[in-house]
Amino acid sequence: MIFLKNRFLQLYLCSLAMIIMGGVEINFDYIKANNTEGIYSATLKLVIGAMLLVFAITSHIKFNANRKQLERELSKEYDERDDLIEGKASHFTMSILMIVTFLIMFLLNWISIQTNTALFSIIIMSMVTYPLAKKYYNHFL
Repeated sequence: MIFLKNRFLQLYLCSLAMIIMGGVEINFDYIKANNTEGIYSATLKLVIGAMLLVFAITSHIKFNANRKQLERELSKEYDERDDLIEGKASHFTMSILMIVTFLIMFLLNWISIQTNTALFSIIIMSMVTYPLAKKYYNHFL
């Protein structure tokens, strides 16, 4: 239960940080504000932050509504099967991350990719592959 409470706190903090970063970028980046590129990135941060905040609020409300059912599900024993699933999902995620890293390194010979973009793609791939691998191994094991 502590994990879920910390998860909501992390979601709230992340969404508020995105909103604050977008607001500060709009207010203080007046050089780029004259063209649409500066406003677009700041507005995008504001919109993503607002979407994350709405997601965090709805998740928190759903968690409070279904608390007893979640407590029963989380009180199950942690068995060896779950440990095996975690290990296999982590192994799969690491192999995908290595492939993405090598692919980015290969593409950098011909295409100039910003460091932020490359790191963002690696983070997104890890965020996507780990839950998918966990669901896959949970279904088939």
